[in-house]
Amino acid sequence: MKVKASIPGLLALLLASHGLLAAVNPSPVQWIPATAKATGAGGEQFVSSLRIHNPNGVAAQVTVSYFAQSPFDGSGQALGDNSSPQTFTLTVPAGQTAAVEDVLSRFPTLAPHGIGAGGLRVDSVTTTQPQTPLPVSVLSRTFVANGRSATGAPGTYGFSIPSQTADEGVMPGDVATISYTSAAPTLTAGFRSNLLLLNGNAPRNAAGNPEPQSSVVNVKLLRGDGTTVGEKDYTLGKYSAAQLSNVGSAFGVTAEDTNLLLQLTVKSGGPVFTGLSIIDNAISSLNYAPPTKSWKANYGAYGLIIQDGEFGFSGRLDVFAGKPDYLSAGIVVRCPAAGSQPKLYFFQAASANTTFTSRADGSYAFQGTEGGASWSGTVFFGLDGTVYGTITHTPAASENCGGTSTYAYTGARGAILLP
Repeated sequence: MKVKASIPGLLALLLASHGLLAAVNPSPVQWIPATAKATGAGGEQFVSSLRIHNPNGVAAQVTVSYFAQSPFDGSGQALGDNSSPQTFTLTVPAGQTAAVEDVLSRFPTLAPHGIGAGGLRVDSVTTTQPQTPLPVSVLSRTFVANGRSATGAPGTYGFSIPSQTADEGVMPGDVATISYTSAAPTLTAGFRSNLLLLNGNAPRNAAGNPEPQSSVVNVKLLRGDGTTVGEKDYTLGKYSAAQLSNVGSAFGVTAEDTNLLLQLTVKSGGPVFTGLSIIDNAISSLNYAPPTKSWKANYGAYGLIIQDGEFGFSGRLDVFAGKPDYLSAGIVVRCPAAGSQPKLYFFQAASANTTFTSRADGSYAFQGTEGGASWSGTVFFGLDGTVYGTITHTPAASENCGGTSTYAYTGARGAILLP
């Protein structure tokens, strides 16, 4: 059950939508799928650090939460419960950058599930108004602290993992792919790949508080020619982080191959944050491969820009379980009567007064009426998560304006509606 926004809230939602997509980074809530303070398969001493930049004119209070990694069992479940994560807080003054070295050393219990690694969430607010979100930029680096050069000189090597926002997480209906996935028959030559997973599924309860829940992720491994090597469902527990090590071996790849593709879909829950580490088996050098997501609008409230001839009104469209189920907008109708001024009509289309009908091409048509007014139109889904279409509105006869107006619109997600 979802609570609908009132008409006066439309502009605020639209602005939130624009800000979310225009500033993926900085953001007030960011997720990092993996950090470590552990020893690798070749004796590598892995360490992670953060850089948190505050580009604002006011100080930021930043809270870093740790979601410790848990191992997959034989049935593909990693159920380490991080419902009450360990946290620490720091202040980043306006225009400054905080360096957090060896970030996992800041948490009292490094490996509650037996692994010294895990994901992070970074939340930032203003110091003067703790309820006001404040976007900051976050970048992590995971590196080998005991590296050596070819001549034996000490040094480090590793990779940076960019943070992800909730909009970049994988939700039901999304398809995330990670190229450059690699496999090798031994751990002494070629490349191996480790899949990183972090479950961010925490729908809010009636009191408005997040309640972490499990997520189920389908992982499919494909060859470069598009054929399937294998696939399997993996279950992540409450705020669980996990790593599927040596993906190629896990799916039965026995030959060296550096042109494999991972495809991830979420069967329940989400968002799930992901990425891939690629390791040179001979020298343990590291590379990070981010996911690419193709997704249709789903589980969200979308702010709409209506191309109404610069009148400047807007709307909201909700998509839930893959289907539009609520639309509200301000529509300007140019009355045909001589001397009549354009009139503004607000309408709210929901299941009680509107029918949303699926079409063969995957789009939706809608049609509804209330109080003598009627509306109809289309909803199309772009593969970048946007929506677009048309809205036609005819006012009631009692309004003394017989005009009918049709406008095109485009929209982007401004808020996630969790299942």
